[in-house]
This record gives sequence, C-alpha cells and structure tokens, in this order.
Amino acid sequence: MESVEERLAKAMQALESTRAAVADAERRLREASVTVTSKDRSVEVTVGAQGDVRNLRFHDGTYRSMAPAQLSAVLLETIGQARARMARQVTDTYRPISESVPRLPGMPGAEIDWELLFGSADDEDGGAAARRKQAGRLRDEIVEDPAQP
Repeated sequence: MESVEERLAKAMQALESTRAAVADAERRLREASVTVTSKDRSVEVTVGAQGDVRNLRFHDGTYRSMAPAQLSAVLLETIGQARARMARQVTDTYRPISESVPRLPGMPGAEIDWELLFGSADDEDGGAAARRKQAGRLRDEIVEDPAQP
C-alpha cells in the first residue's frame, strides 16, 4: 500500500507533467494559424488560434464585380470555415491533455465539454447550417421556457 507521501509525490509529478503539456500547447497555438481559400478561389482568409482574422487576401479582381451581399457571403463563409478548422486544431491539441488528467467524480468543472466550449465553430461549414436554420425565424420571437411557471 502506498503512503500518503508517495501518492502526493505522484500527484505533484502528474501536475507538473500536465503544466508542461499545457505550456507547450499554448506555445504551439500562439504561433498557429489556418488559411482557407473560398470555393470560388477569390478570397483567402487566415485566422489565429482564437479565431482572430490575421490576413485577408483577394486573389484576383473577381471580388470587384461581386454584389456587396455576395462578397459578404463569401467572406463570412470563408472566415467561418477557417475558424472551424482552427477550432478542430485547438481541440486536437488540448484533448489529449484533458483526457490524461484523472477524473474527479463529484467535482464540478473537472470535465471539458468540447461541444459546449466551441459550439458551432467546429462545424465543417463554419456554422452556416445553423445560421440558415435560424434565418427563417423571426429575430424578435419570444420563446417561452416550459420549465418556468
């Protein structure tokens, strides 16, 4: 049977290992970026690990002949796709670390819900399907919570 000191030493070693892994992940993600080109090849967007747009390039003069709404749609879709790819990269970077940490039953906040954390940012289409679904609903619609009296 392990003594308290031995268990504490193992726990401290695991904590230091996790801290080092998190520091390494943070360092890699600080330098990470994802670049996506629009389907029509007119726009290229680069985003950082926090979804920030770092670069926006127009490859040819096609954008000049686009209607404002069309250009806006291309930009939003391409930015959404870049953010979705980056969200997957962030998740792939941190998931092994979170899975290596021992589970603490009854400890709220110890589990990471990746879906809740990233929501639709991890959708392949950059959340476009969710936006289309909501587009048909009135924006000022009152939705009653059935749990409330």
